[in-house]
Amino acid sequence: MNTESTQAELEWLRTESKLIAIVIHNAMEDFHTKHLSDGQMHELNPIIRNAIYTALYAIETFRRNPRSEEFMKYHLEMIPSYWEEPDFLPGCIKSI
Repeated sequence: MNTESTQAELEWLRTESKLIAIVIHNAMEDFHTKHLSDGQMHELNPIIRNAIYTALYAIETFRRNPRSEEFMKYHLEMIPSYWEEPDFLPGCIKSI
């Protein structure tokens, strides 16, 4: 994990994680103002960022890292069958 390319990959994963986290943050803003205090949101934001970073790392490395593969398999099995399929956020449709 100490090669330059690996460090560059990790930096890119951090950037991707922050991008995804800000999209989630912005999508949750109405929910936040109705149901969560700023303090709760402040505590929730790094949890979301770190979970995204962890998931992206596992996705990127599962073919070469058995632990990442185990992590992915475990979490994929936890996805409830009743979850709706993901869809684009309303603001995204105009951009595509």
